[in-house]
Amino acid sequence: MFRYISKFTLLLSISLSFSVAGQIANQTGNPNQEKKNTLKSIELGNIKCDSARVHFKNKDIKGANKLYGAAIKDYKKAAKENPESYISHYRMGIAQTRIKNYKAAIVSFTKAFELDSTRWEIMRERGIAKAGLGRPEEALQDYNKAIDINYDDADSFYQRGMIQESGKKTQQALEDYSRVIELKPNYEDAYLRRGIIYYNVKKDYILALNDLNKVLELNPENAEAYLWRGKTKFKGEDYKGADIDLSHYIDMEPQNIETLLTRGASRININNNSGAIEDFDEVIKQDPTNFIAYMNRGTAKGGLKKYKDALQDLDMAIKLKFDYSPAYINRAAIKFASGDKKGACKDLAKADGLNNEKAYYLIQQYCQEGNR
Repeated sequence: MFRYISKFTLLLSISLSFSVAGQIANQTGNPNQEKKNTLKSIELGNIKCDSARVHFKNKDIKGANKLYGAAIKDYKKAAKENPESYISHYRMGIAQTRIKNYKAAIVSFTKAFELDSTRWEIMRERGIAKAGLGRPEEALQDYNKAIDINYDDADSFYQRGMIQESGKKTQQALEDYSRVIELKPNYEDAYLRRGIIYYNVKKDYILALNDLNKVLELNPENAEAYLWRGKTKFKGEDYKGADIDLSHYIDMEPQNIETLLTRGASRININNNSGAIEDFDEVIKQDPTNFIAYMNRGTAKGGLKKYKDALQDLDMAIKLKFDYSPAYINRAAIKFASGDKKGACKDLAKADGLNNEKAYYLIQQYCQEGNR
C-alpha cells in the first residue's frame, strides 16, 4: 500500500590512521627546516578542516566550505614545500571532496598514490570522489584495490558495500556489510545499511529488526534507524511499537509524508483513530492530492462512526485515483457499517473488477443472495 523511498549518502572518512609528523620525518632528501615548514602547513590545514566539520555539523555549509577552501591552500603550500610527501596531496584530496570538487580530489589522490602506493586509504578516498562524480564502476575498482592492500580495512568494505547496494547487487552488499561488522562490531552504519537490505530486499523482518535494534543500542539518537525499525515493526504487526518508533522519527523529521502515512495506519490498527486522523490531516495539508491519506482518513473516521465524513474522504480518494481497489474495499466497509449493503456490494464488485483478491471472498460472504 505504501511506497518508501530510501535515500542515503556516502560516508566520507575524516581521520588519519598515522602520524603526520612521523610520515614527514621518514621522507628523505629534505632539509630539516623544510620538513618543519611542511608540517606546520599541514597542521594548519588540519585545524581548519576540524573547524569546518564543526560548522558542517551545525548546518553552516557556507562557513564549512570557506574553511575547507582555506585548508586546501595550506595543503597546496605544503605540497610545494615538500613535493615528495604524499600526505599534503592526500589531505588536500579529502578537503576537495568535502566541497564536492571531485575532479580536483581525484588528481590529488592520484598524485598521493604515486608517491606511496602502500596507502590503501588513498584508494578508498579516491573511490569516494569517483562515486561523487557518478562513476560507480571506477569507484568499485578503487575500493577493490584498497581491500587488496589491506583486507582488514572496515571503511573500504563499507564504501564498497554502498556502491554494491546502489547498483542493486544486494547480496554482495550484504557480504561487505557483514565483513565490516566482523572487523568492527560497533560499526553503526553497517548495521543500518544491512538492516535496510533485510527489510527492503530480503523481506526478512526478524533479521532487519535485529540490526536496527543494534543501531539504536549504539546510538539512541539515530533518526533513520527509528524510521526503518518503525516500518519493520509495522510489517511485523507490532503497531504499538511502530507508532512509538515512527513518533521518534517524526519528532526529528516532522515533514516526512511517508512516515506520517505509516504512523497513521499503525494508529488505526491500535484503535487510535483520532491520532490517525491528525496524521492524515497533516499529509493532506502538505499534499492535497494524496489519495492514500484520504482513504485512510476515511477509514479512521469510520472507526469513530463518523460515516458521513468517512464517505466524503473515500469518495475523494476514488476521485483522485479511480482504479485504486483498496479504496473501494474500504468504502464498502463504511457502507456496510452505515446500513447501505447495496452500495457496499457495488463497491466490492468494482474492486473485484480491478482484480482485488479480497473482493471476491467478501462478495461470497456478504453479497450472495442468501446473505443479503
